[in-house]
Amino acid sequence: MADQEQVSQKPSSDDLDKMSRGQWNKVRQMPNPDDLARMTLGQCKPLEEVFVKGLEGKVAIVTAGATGLGYNIVNRLAEAGAKVVIASHSDKHGQKAVEDFKALGYEVSFCLTDVTKVADCYGAVDFAVKTYGGIDILVTSAGVWDEIAFLDLDEAIYDHVLDLDLKGTYFIAQAAARWMVANKRPGRMVFVSSAAHAGEGLRGAVMNTYYQAAKGGVVSLTTGAAAELKQYGIHVNCVAPGGMFTYGALYNGRENAKKYGDEYAAFKAQRRKEDPMPVAFNPDQVALVCYALCTPMSDFMDGVTIDVNGGSLLNAQMRPFSYSVEGCIPGPSKE
Repeated sequence: MADQEQVSQKPSSDDLDKMSRGQWNKVRQMPNPDDLARMTLGQCKPLEEVFVKGLEGKVAIVTAGATGLGYNIVNRLAEAGAKVVIASHSDKHGQKAVEDFKALGYEVSFCLTDVTKVADCYGAVDFAVKTYGGIDILVTSAGVWDEIAFLDLDEAIYDHVLDLDLKGTYFIAQAAARWMVANKRPGRMVFVSSAAHAGEGLRGAVMNTYYQAAKGGVVSLTTGAAAELKQYGIHVNCVAPGGMFTYGALYNGRENAKKYGDEYAAFKAQRRKEDPMPVAFNPDQVALVCYALCTPMSDFMDGVTIDVNGGSLLNAQMRPFSYSVEGCIPGPSKE
C-alpha cells in the first residue's frame, strides 16, 4: 500500500527529467487512472515560459530575414529573446533590417549570404557560432518564383528557382545540423515551403511548375531530414504559406508575365475577381506559426508540414446560403 501511495504522488518536472526508464515505467503503470491527468500538470511549463520566454538565450539564423516573411519571423524570434542572424543576399536590405531591430532593443546581426552557394550556407553558420557562440534555430524563408509556362521555361530560370528554394534549404540545414550534432546541441529547424506544393495558385492561370517542384521538394526534404535528425534531438518541421503581401509576391515574375500580352493580364484580373484567393496582408499571420515551431510547443512534432494559406485550397462557399437562418439567402420562408 505504501508503494502504491508513493507512485501516486505527482512528480515534479525536475523529478521527471531525472527518472530512469525503469522509474518511468513505474509511473506509467500507476494503479489509479484518476491520478494520471493530475500527474501531467506537474510536467507542464507555464504558457509564458513556452511562448514568451522560451527562446531566451537561443541563437537563430533566418534566411532572407531582411524583407517579407523572413523579416517578420526575425521580429518574433527576437521579441522572444533569441539572438538572430539575418542571412540575406542583399547588403542594403540586411543592414537596414539590423538598424530596424536594434532600434527595438533586439540583438540582431547581418551576414551576407547567397544560399545557392554551399560555402555561403556554411559561412552563415560559422558567423552565428563566432558571433553568438552557437546555433539553436534555423528558419529557411529564402525563396523565389517566376511566372512562365511549362512550355516556355528555360534552364536558367529552372536552375535559379530550384537552387534558391530547394538546394539553399538543403545545404544551410546540413551546415546547421553538422554543428548541432558535433556539439551535441539539440535544435529546431523550420523550412518554408508554399501552398504551391499542393497545387495552390490562381485557378486557370497557374504557370509555375518549377516552383511547385521546388516547394514540393522542400516538403519531402522536411520528412527526410526529420527522420534522420530526430535521433540527435533536432526537430525539423515545415510551414507552407499561401498568398502573402510581400515584395517578392508583388514583383517576382513581372517581366516574364508581360511576354504573354494584354489578353493574359486581362484573364488573370478577371479570375481574381471571380475567384479571389485568400491573401495574408500581414506576413506576421504566417510568421507566428513559424515562431511557434521554434518554441517548446513543437517538442513532439517531427516532419510535419503546416498549411497556413487561409483556406486557399478549399472549394469555399462564397455566399451565405440557408433557408432557415435570417440574413442568409433565401432565409426563412415568410409564409
